Amino acid sequence: MRILFVNSAPLIKYGIGQAFADQGDEVLFVFLDEEESILPFLQNFRPDFVFNDGGINRFNKIFPYIEDCQIPHVYWAIEDPVSFNGLSLSYAPKSSHIFTPCLESISDYINHGYDAHLLMFACHPYFHRTALAEDRFRHDVVFVGNNYGNHPARMRGINDIIRALVDNNYDIKIYGNEWWLDGNQPYSISPYHYGGILANEDLPKVCASAKIVLGLHSVDSSYTMMSMRTFEILGAGGFYLTQWTPAIEHHFINHHHLVWTKSSAETFELVNWYLEHPEERARIARNGQAEVYEKHTYHQRINSIRHLLPQSPTRMYNIPYSPLTGPVALNSPPPIREAPTSRGIVRAGRNRVLINL
Repeated sequence: MRILFVNSAPLIKYGIGQAFADQGDEVLFVFLDEEESILPFLQNFRPDFVFNDGGINRFNKIFPYIEDCQIPHVYWAIEDPVSFNGLSLSYAPKSSHIFTPCLESISDYINHGYDAHLLMFACHPYFHRTALAEDRFRHDVVFVGNNYGNHPARMRGINDIIRALVDNNYDIKIYGNEWWLDGNQPYSISPYHYGGILANEDLPKVCASAKIVLGLHSVDSSYTMMSMRTFEILGAGGFYLTQWTPAIEHHFINHHHLVWTKSSAETFELVNWYLEHPEERARIARNGQAEVYEKHTYHQRINSIRHLLPQSPTRMYNIPYSPLTGPVALNSPPPIREAPTSRGIVRAGRNRVLINL
C-alpha cells in the first residue's frame, strides 16, 4: 500500500509510519502544517489512503481534495478524549476509518453515529532501544515533555512529582518547550532546572544516562489512554517513575515494569529509595523494556488493524485543475519521486528510508 502521512512528527516518523514501511508499505511523510495544500502530494504520490493524526490547521488543506480524488481518510485521534468535541468530531464525518488510543471514546463515537477502533500508542524497538549513556544527561531525575497547564490531570501530576522534586532541590532536569520558563503558566521552573528542547533522537540517551525518568499524563480516567512517552521510555530501557493512572495500572505491574506514585509524599519516598538501589532500577528497567517489546510495538498495533484498512481501492484523481499546480494530467501515474515543493518529507519502503529535512 501507499500511505500518505500528513505529519512528520517523531510519533509518526519514528513510530507507526516507520512500522508500516518496515512491513513493506510505501509511505510518504509530509508536514502538512507548513504546506499550502495536500494536492501536490496526492498527484505525485497517489496514495491508497491518507493517514492523519489530527491537527487544527490541516482540515482545509486536506478537504475537499481527497474527497474529489476518492481517497479514504484514516483518522488516528491521538488527542482523545481531551479534544474529542473540538477536533475529533470535525474529522469523524470525513473519515473512512477512525482509530483512537482511548477505549472510552469508542462509545462516544458510536453515540454520534461513527464506528471507531482502538489503536494505542506503542514503541518502535529500532528507535526506542538501549543507547550509550552521555555525561550531559547524567542527572538523578529527568522529565521529557512540554509544559501544558490546561489539563487538570497533568497539573496534578506536576504538583505530585515535578514541583515536589524541584522545590526540594533534587538533581532534576526538565526538557521541553520554553513554557517551562514562562511565569504566566500555572507552573514554571527556574533556568537552573531547564534543559531546553530535547531532540527526539536523544531520548534513548537520556534513558541510558539518567537514574530516574519521570512520566506525566494528560488523562487519568482511561484504561488505555496514557502518555506515548510511557512506551518510548520503557522501550529505551529507562527506569520509569510515573503518575498513577488506571491505564498505567491496567497494563503494567508496579515495581516490576515501572513505578507509579499517587502523591508528593510517595514521590519522595520512591525517589529516595530507588536512588539508593541501582540494582532494583536496572531490574525494573529490563522488565519494562521486555514487556513493551513483547506486547506494545507499533508493528503489533498495525497487525491488529491492518484488516480494517483500505487495501486496493481504485482512485479517480479527477481534479482537472488546481490554482496551486495548474492543469493535472489524468493518464498514468507519474514516476515516484521526491516532491520538490515539500519543506520536509520522508519517503520510506522496505529496507530503505530517505530523509530530506
